[in-house]
Order: sequence, then structure tokens, then C-alpha cells
Amino acid sequence: MNGTNSPRQEFIKEMYGVYWANITRSMEGVWKVLAPVTVVGTILAGVQKEYLPILFGIYLAFLIIFWALNVMIDLNDWHRRNLFFLTKAEHEFLNPDDYGKLLPSAYRIPKNEWITFYKINAIVFLALLVLTLLFACCKLGWDDLIVLAIGLIVGAVLTFCNKRRQDKRATKKHEELFGNTKQQVP
Repeated sequence: MNGTNSPRQEFIKEMYGVYWANITRSMEGVWKVLAPVTVVGTILAGVQKEYLPILFGIYLAFLIIFWALNVMIDLNDWHRRNLFFLTKAEHEFLNPDDYGKLLPSAYRIPKNEWITFYKINAIVFLALLVLTLLFACCKLGWDDLIVLAIGLIVGAVLTFCNKRRQDKRATKKHEELFGNTKQQVP
């Protein structure tokens, strides 16, 4: 070798470093999920100990949970977008036969679905929402529960609309970059 790397070799070397950085970031991301869970738990403990008014504390917990869900929805969209970009960059620099050797063949066309890590986060945050709602049912009377239901419905509708918008955007990006791949199996 003459000491200079081809653009393909440089790309593979850079890609290798990025993949290792992503592994580290992914492992650290697990701990970041605990922040909203801890905050909501602290709020509910404050309500239980009567440091916070019940309705205010539960609304605050709902706000944190819906905020966490919407941030997670946005991060999932960002992650998918980057996977699409990465795949297109790989197509530019890798040889077609690198799939199955350097990368799994299934990576040739990325899936247009939620990243598993974010699915797990969604389940955790939705379970936390249900637990918070059950806590509220034990603490509040019917009048306050009706007021709380309004906030719950507003948060759920806004979160659903955000998720739907992000999913439509991701599908549009995927179809633009890779075509309609629903029937294709790489």
C-alpha cells in the first residue's frame, strides 16, 4: 500500500469510528430514560407527602410524561433520518458485495419503522402515564378527575398528532430515498 487511502477506505475507517461512538451513545441512552421517570416519581412522592397540591402535582407529572414522549418521538425521527442518510452514504462508498461481508445484507435498505430503543421508551413512558393516572384515581374526587381528564386528553391528542406527523415525514423521506420498498426483502 502506498500510504494514501482511497475515498472508500477513508469512508470505511470513519464509518467504523462512528459505529463505535454510536454503540457508546446507545448504552448511555439507557440511563437518560431514567430522568423523567425519576422526576415523575419525585413529584408523586411530593403529592403523597402533601408537599405539593394533588391536582397540581399530577398535572405536572402528566406534563413531564408528555414532554418525554414528544422528545422521544422527535429523537426517533432524527435517528431514522440519520439511518437513511447513512445508508445512502454507504451506497456511495461501499461496493454492493460489501453487504453480506462488511455489513449484513439486511442493512442495504433501512426499515422504515420505529427504532426498538424508542419503542421501549414509549412503553415505559405510557406505563408511567397509566400508573400516574391510577395514582390520581386513588387521590382525587370525580370533579378533579374530570378536570384532569381534560389535560390528559389534550396531551394525548397533541402527542398522537406529533407522532403521526413524524411518521408521515419519515415515510416520505424513506420513499424518496429508497422507493416503495414494502414488498422488497433485501
